[in-house]
Amino acid sequence: MSKKSLISLILAFIMLFAAVTPAFAAGGAGIAQPAVTEEKTNEDGFTAFFRGIYDRIMAIWNRIKTYFEVKNEKVINTMNRNAIHMLKSVTDTICDSFIITTEDGKVIVIDGGHRTETDYFVEYLKAATGQSKPHIDAWFLSHAHDDHCEVFLEVAENRSSEVTFGKVYANFPEASFYDGYDEWGVYVINEFNRLMPLFADKVASLKEGDVFNIGKAKFTVFYTFNPEWKNVNEGSTIMRMDLGDTSVMFTGDAGVNAGNYVVEKYASGGLLDCDFCKMAHHGQDGVDRNFYEAVSPEICLWPTPTWVWDNRGGNLKTLEVRGWIEEMGVKQNYVSMDGSRMLYLVNRRIVTTTDVFEEGYPAEKAVDRLAKLGYTGIDMGFDYWVYSQESPFLKDDYLEWAKGLKARADEAGIAFTHAHAPGEADAGEVIGRSIKAAAALGAKYCVIHPVWRNKNGDTIENKSEFISVNAAAIKEWLPLAEKCGVILLSENILWGASADPRIIADLVKTVDSEWFGWCYDTGHAHCSGYKQNILKKCSVVPLSLHIQDNDGGGDGHLIPGDGTIDWDVFIKTLREIGYMGDCVMEAHHQSLEAPDNQRDAILARLLDSAEKLREQM
Repeated sequence: MSKKSLISLILAFIMLFAAVTPAFAAGGAGIAQPAVTEEKTNEDGFTAFFRGIYDRIMAIWNRIKTYFEVKNEKVINTMNRNAIHMLKSVTDTICDSFIITTEDGKVIVIDGGHRTETDYFVEYLKAATGQSKPHIDAWFLSHAHDDHCEVFLEVAENRSSEVTFGKVYANFPEASFYDGYDEWGVYVINEFNRLMPLFADKVASLKEGDVFNIGKAKFTVFYTFNPEWKNVNEGSTIMRMDLGDTSVMFTGDAGVNAGNYVVEKYASGGLLDCDFCKMAHHGQDGVDRNFYEAVSPEICLWPTPTWVWDNRGGNLKTLEVRGWIEEMGVKQNYVSMDGSRMLYLVNRRIVTTTDVFEEGYPAEKAVDRLAKLGYTGIDMGFDYWVYSQESPFLKDDYLEWAKGLKARADEAGIAFTHAHAPGEADAGEVIGRSIKAAAALGAKYCVIHPVWRNKNGDTIENKSEFISVNAAAIKEWLPLAEKCGVILLSENILWGASADPRIIADLVKTVDSEWFGWCYDTGHAHCSGYKQNILKKCSVVPLSLHIQDNDGGGDGHLIPGDGTIDWDVFIKTLREIGYMGDCVMEAHHQSLEAPDNQRDAILARLLDSAEKLREQM
């Protein structure tokens, strides 16, 4: 029997059961029940048994349905990657639910949503972590409202066989504090306290000024519950998370008072400036405009259902808040009404090689020029610095030269992120010099071409021989790479086995070191007859890219769009494999070969093409 047939059979059974038992069909999960009267005690006692059966069947059905719903969404497993998942509301209601994974294997949850969202939350969590029984290292509850806390309460009480959790971070007052002010706040705090024996040893109370780490994720707490305001929303925790190269501001349902307090106390120090901002109170009637201006996000996360987004009732501030965000020039809005969303927490820098300038062009001038044009990263092409005896890279004080360049780059607001060594992995002392100089520049990666010829000078065609030769060559440099804190990258080039990206990926797998990865070159693959989706067949995801175009007949190193590479396929493939690195441009020939007074225009066009690719990535 097919899955669809089985599901149809179960659904038919449930519908038949509900149709012949109308007395309790209305008593399904999540629907409020009428009060029990003395006259109906016998009837309710009789129907309670059948209602219990019905509720169990509906619960099983909902889990089956949710399992296939999440499966059809093709949720990406981001375990051991820095990513944030904003979950949709399955009932188009207000709720906050965020799942965060980190590069060191931690799982963090912010809020969770209504009780009715639990099945979806659990199944999504399994998919996002790749675990049949996920473990949440830290669970933050921003404030005591049902649309933020009920999933946690349900998991703690009834789902411990499916999900486990470590620390629980919250700051709730006594329930009596909200008596007469907020019945939902009283309900959530009472439920939290009732279930406390299940997790009492895991509770940590948040307070303003807390700074702590959960794995690689750093949290800074700016505000928590304040007794000055008898409003549950104004008791929302406002905190910043720094993970990877990205910062995210979480706001719960914080209102104007809480927002103004944080702005007044922290904005002048720049601590509020973040890449992402979770919109307060679902994007309506929360913090004021001055808070969002202080955060100055590039991306806004809206846990917002359709009726709030459109202000259908006419009594919300959503349209006004949307106007603020538009006027502020926020680059992207992600809204939960459009479905669950996963975002990698990486700030992809646009990097270009120094090879856009001729050999001997002053590196200090290159730094200033590229920074002024708007590039955020530089790939130092040491391979273009070895042909002249006057090259500072070849002098005894080359490390001082590199340190000076780093200082120059820091002052200009640009970073050396990559370096490219001359020759192949067996080139000798010049490789060691490149690794040390890369470290002095502050670069994280150093690309080294693989050995593609044997000792007789013949091209290595055999995969096993290629991997054996290159693994031996690379392993010689790993101790120095680790000492310097530089990750070595091999690269698919153009000859024999070196041209196959799959073989380069397998080399990385064979070496099996955190100090060795690979760089995928789009132009080399194109010249060698590989389509850009070849990356999906590689055993290891590349840590970096060399992005360049050509006509397939020669290694042109052209600006993307000037050749015949299918960039739509390339971008789609990057998203499917989960590439998380920078946007590294190695399209240098057009600038290199042009008169100097024409270079800025060429480099500006290269930057524009890179920005378009990065936006899609």
